[in-house]
Amino acid sequence: MSIPAEEDDGVEADQSPPRVIRFADLPRQPLDQGRGSAREIWADLDHDLTLRWQLRVVEIKDSTGLLVGPIGTHHYVVGLAGPQVAVRNNESNRVLRRAHVMPVRSATVCFERPKLRPPGASSLVVLTFAGAAEPPEFSIRTLTPQAELPAGAQLLLALRGTVRVNGAEAAPGSALLLDATRSHRPQGVSAHVLTVHRPGSHQDP
Repeated sequence: MSIPAEEDDGVEADQSPPRVIRFADLPRQPLDQGRGSAREIWADLDHDLTLRWQLRVVEIKDSTGLLVGPIGTHHYVVGLAGPQVAVRNNESNRVLRRAHVMPVRSATVCFERPKLRPPGASSLVVLTFAGAAEPPEFSIRTLTPQAELPAGAQLLLALRGTVRVNGAEAAPGSALLLDATRSHRPQGVSAHVLTVHRPGSHQDP
C-alpha cells in the first residue's frame, strides 16, 4: 500500500493529480469497545508488509471507547470535530481540543466523553506507527501562499477550508494521497491541514 515511485521529470504540470480519499466512501470497522467506528484513510507498508504507519478517522458515539492497535504500536491522536473527548494513556487523562495532538505510548487508546454532552459523534484522527521504529513525521499548519511540501510528504488531510494540489481538491472529510518522490505546492487560503511525511524525510518547520 506504499505510494508507487514515478520518474521525476521536475515539471509540476506533468504530474498526475493526487488521489482523493473521501471519508464517507471508506468502510467502517467497529471499535474494540464502545459505540463508534474507525475508518482507515491510508496505511503505508514496508516491502515485507511491515506497518510503517496507519491513519484512521475515528468516531466515538458512546461515553467511552477503546481502540487497540497491533502489538508494539504507538499513536498520535488529533481532535477533529464534535464534542470534546478526553484521551487517557499511562501518563495522563487530557481533553483533546480541535486540531490539538496527544501522543499515546501504548497500543491501546482509551476515549472518554462527558456524560453531559451535546448529541452527535466526536471525530478524531489517529496516526498509528510501530513504537520501536522511527515514527512518521507530521505537521498541522495553516497554509500560506508560499507553502511548499518537500519530497517525502505522503498524505494531506484537510482540517478546515479547502486545499488544492495539482488539480485535486480536498475539503474537510477528505484527504489527498501524494506522490512522495516529488515536492508539492498546496493552494488554499487559510486552509488548515495535517500532513504525514515518510519517516526520516525532512519537512518545512
